[in-house]
Amino acid sequence: MKNLLRILSAAAAVLLILPLLAPCVSAAEGQVSLGDRADLMTARESLDGIGMNAAHSGEKLKTWQLTFKKGIGMHCLPDKDAYIEFDISSLGMKYFYATVGVLQEASYFLEWGSISFSVYGDGALLAESPEIDWGKKPYFICVDVEGVKLLRLTQNNCGNYACDAGVWGDAMLCNEKPGAPEWQSQGSGGFDPDKTDEPQPAELVSGDHAYISDLYWSDNHTYTGNVVGRDCNTANEIIFSTDGKFFNKGVGFHASSGGYTSYIDVNIDGLGFTKFAAYCGVCETLTSYDITMASVKFALIGDGKTLYESDVIVFGEPMKPMEADITGVSVLRLAVAGVPTISGAWATWGGAVISKSGSITPDMLYTDAGLDNVFGTTDTGPAAPLTDTEDTADSTPETTGAPDTEALPEKKSGDRTALIVSIVAAITVLAGVFVFLLLRKKK
Repeated sequence: MKNLLRILSAAAAVLLILPLLAPCVSAAEGQVSLGDRADLMTARESLDGIGMNAAHSGEKLKTWQLTFKKGIGMHCLPDKDAYIEFDISSLGMKYFYATVGVLQEASYFLEWGSISFSVYGDGALLAESPEIDWGKKPYFICVDVEGVKLLRLTQNNCGNYACDAGVWGDAMLCNEKPGAPEWQSQGSGGFDPDKTDEPQPAELVSGDHAYISDLYWSDNHTYTGNVVGRDCNTANEIIFSTDGKFFNKGVGFHASSGGYTSYIDVNIDGLGFTKFAAYCGVCETLTSYDITMASVKFALIGDGKTLYESDVIVFGEPMKPMEADITGVSVLRLAVAGVPTISGAWATWGGAVISKSGSITPDMLYTDAGLDNVFGTTDTGPAAPLTDTEDTADSTPETTGAPDTEALPEKKSGDRTALIVSIVAAITVLAGVFVFLLLRKKK
């Protein structure tokens, strides 16, 4: 009888401590995402904070053509390396791996960042990437960390910290060495929807109308240091006009020298589109950039023939409606020019839609819902102005045993459920022991 009592008591004790041991067992047998383990963070330095399973700005971890649910986001510092450090001594893991690159999308201008990434173990360099530019293929890092206590992930700004938002995709510790990721075999450039000869996606051109910002472009060019923005102006802001019109769709440029040398080309050969419509002008901006001197012209060109050319439009004027017949056109070019100079020449085509039937209604081009109701409704590819004015945050190192509240990982409801079930089971066993003893005593 005493042996039975000992067995029941031991079972209750195991059930009580099992939920506490579960994370350790899971980590030892599988892998640990550092994006989930803010509790292991010992120090960090980054402009605008650290993202745990998110970019530093809180957005998705996207680089090149890849999106990661797990990982870490950091922004480079102006005068030294940004870093995050973890105490991994209690985990007993053998390898660390991550896919590193420049953040692909952001809530502000980004498209000209360049970063090099490094991994240190107890102060020794374990691995480093080459310099990686925005939009270029990322780099896969895999290093042996067996015996390492402090793991440090660092980012170098390669001479200019502007727009240097870094992605550490996955950022995993594991016991089995991972193989090379499939994306490594896709070639150095990969698929670029801004410059491709691929046919237009059927799902985008099978209906009556399509937006230029959604289609593949066969070519594009804009002012050095800038990228043509999809559904945004050249500062990655939503497109809006001085007369209260807001455009969820459209394309934004910075004019280049030499006439209509900023442009995009769209192949619509054989697709049956007959009409193009848009609003043209210098989009308003909420940034600190002075574009009040902007003066631009717009041209729509079909197979080398000018189908439409605007008058000069200056900053502060409402964006101007236009439309043109594009029947039979194979390659449609949207072009902009600075007149007489390109200073502040942020030229934008709001709406920019093509139709097969020729029926294009105002609601297809713009809304007057107001700024608060429109911001954030588009999923845009970012574009960068010529210069960057990011505020330099206090770069004093943050040393922490308990990171900021917003960086803490979410508690998993499954963990709480397991804990509750284990406690209930333990209480049930103990109650059974108590009843057994009570009945035995009465006998």
